[in-house]
Amino acid sequence: MKQLKARFQSLSKKERIIGGSAAVVLLLIALLSYGTGHGNAAVELSDKKVNLEQMDSELLSVRVQIKEANEELEKVNGQLADEKGKLDNLSQEREKVQALISDKESIENEKNDLVKEIGQQEESLASIMQKISDSESKLDQLNKGIVEKQEQPRTLPAGYFTVGVDIEAGRYRIEPSSGSGNYFVNDGRKANIILGRGDSFYLSEYIIHLSAGDEIEATLPVKYTGVE
Repeated sequence: MKQLKARFQSLSKKERIIGGSAAVVLLLIALLSYGTGHGNAAVELSDKKVNLEQMDSELLSVRVQIKEANEELEKVNGQLADEKGKLDNLSQEREKVQALISDKESIENEKNDLVKEIGQQEESLASIMQKISDSESKLDQLNKGIVEKQEQPRTLPAGYFTVGVDIEAGRYRIEPSSGSGNYFVNDGRKANIILGRGDSFYLSEYIIHLSAGDEIEATLPVKYTGVE
């Protein structure tokens, strides 16, 4: 510093003036440069402030749009939930309808089986009724007894007789004409009975089928009535 001061003092007056002027000029240039830089910095800061405010405004707008979009999305989700609920209800109704259809088919199958079974039972019942009718007819015949043929009864006295000679072959109801006694056919091999009335020991009647060639031995008069 002392060296600079000594050097400055060694300069001439003219040189001092020129040097001072140069220093002033340099100082002015430095001040102008500083002022220009400071102004540019202020402009840049102002622009940045404007940009930030604009960005804040745009961000606020975006946030509002996002909020509105979220609200719309919630609304759509609600509608979707409602539609899903309706779809679920429709699916349940469809399942119910399918179950009813299945039940209907099952009932129809059961009905067809019952109709078939009833038909079989009706056929069986008709067969049973026919058997009952036949049995009743037979029972009526049994209740009415042996049906007599439309012929005059014939009476043979006690004695020996040959079927096909003394009497025709056929089915007969034999009864004692009077008294009581023994009745033999083919020496008792075909018939060996005691005919009579008034005692449980005797038979009051007897059904027999006489064939041609049979030999009859009777100890009492016997009445022969042809029967079917």
